[in-house]
Amino acid sequence: MKIITSRSNPLCVHLRKLASSRSYREETGEFLCDSPKLLREAALWGADVTALLCTEGVELPQGLENRIPQAARTGESVMRSVSPMETPQGVVFTCAMAPPPLPTCLEPGRYLVLDGIQDPGNAGTILRTADAFDCDEVFLLPGCADINSPKTIRAAMGVHFRRVIYQCTLEELTALLMSKKARVTKDP
Repeated sequence: MKIITSRSNPLCVHLRKLASSRSYREETGEFLCDSPKLLREAALWGADVTALLCTEGVELPQGLENRIPQAARTGESVMRSVSPMETPQGVVFTCAMAPPPLPTCLEPGRYLVLDGIQDPGNAGTILRTADAFDCDEVFLLPGCADINSPKTIRAAMGVHFRRVIYQCTLEELTALLMSKKARVTKDP
């Protein structure tokens, strides 16, 4: 595995931009994750991991580093410069965004709609809770926190790899619900 010693290495610059800029995430089609647990979840659920940076001693899922186009090791100081966490956990990695197209109809099931959830940590926590209750799919309406921000991803703890998350307008969702005359319940 390649060794990176400079904070100005192109991979490090890329990782910092992904951590801080929604527009850069959208432009590149990638998002940043930052923990060994998330890496295990990504490997378990077959996420498209595109780059990896880790420190010595971090145990990687077996065979994963051979499937990643850019994989490198680095020291603690470089890791601190790229990780969005105050106390890095020794691994940051990127995944390709694959926003699913809106379905043409909804099968019977449990769906969650998030509207106006602006705090990334709260959005991630709600996603994690929906996952625990085996929610089939999630719909995010405009005005919600960035679903691919490092804070949302960290709080969701791997939901991005296990559940389908759609982003749509209220009009698109309403049309989808009306097409099946879905029963809608609203939290009081």
